[in-house]
Amino acid sequence: MALQDVESRGSTSEVTPRRIYTPEPKSRVTVARRRRRVSTPTRTRTRTRTYRPEVTGRQHAIQRRSTRTNERAKVVAKPVTKPVTAKVVKPPLPPGVNTYLAGDSTYQRQLAQFAKSLSDFKADQGLATTDYNTGYQNTYRDIGLAKTDALKDLENDYASRGMLRSNLYSGAMGDLTGEYQNQYTDLGKQRTSFLDQLQNELLKFQNEQTGQTQNARAEAIRRRAERYNL
Repeated sequence: MALQDVESRGSTSEVTPRRIYTPEPKSRVTVARRRRRVSTPTRTRTRTRTYRPEVTGRQHAIQRRSTRTNERAKVVAKPVTKPVTAKVVKPPLPPGVNTYLAGDSTYQRQLAQFAKSLSDFKADQGLATTDYNTGYQNTYRDIGLAKTDALKDLENDYASRGMLRSNLYSGAMGDLTGEYQNQYTDLGKQRTSFLDQLQNELLKFQNEQTGQTQNARAEAIRRRAERYNL
């Protein structure tokens, strides 16, 4: 650049020279370079979206180390999940034998049938006993009436012959009384035999029912074992 000394016009005193900047003429190359520099930021802004600066070996190692560190941090920060195990549902405990039998409708129905059969059997025996006792009492009364009539006839017979005070009359009256007593005894034995027979039949029926009840109980226990895989 060139400097020129300028003197003040219309002044007689000496003036200190001032430096005046006068730009050198610009060449075409300089102008083109400046234009390029001015327009460079705009192009750079549009290009930085896809542009990636070149990474040196050291920067690449640093980035790789930081990536590993981040990955380790992620691994450490990752929550530990426990393995999901399927819950084993235990089957309910089977009820006790007595509890099961109390709720087994089949077994309870059989017990009800056995009880009804026994009740009916005892009722039949009760009616038979009542009928027999009625017949027994009538027979006993008839024997008594026949005895009275026989003794009266015997007395009249010996009285007509004047032998009421004789030993023959006493012997005949004793024999007649013994005959009727034997009838009473036989009647009582028959009654006892009848009642014993009824009792034996009842015991036999109860024994049969006991066996049937035990079989029904065993069947119910078997059903319980099959149901609960025992």
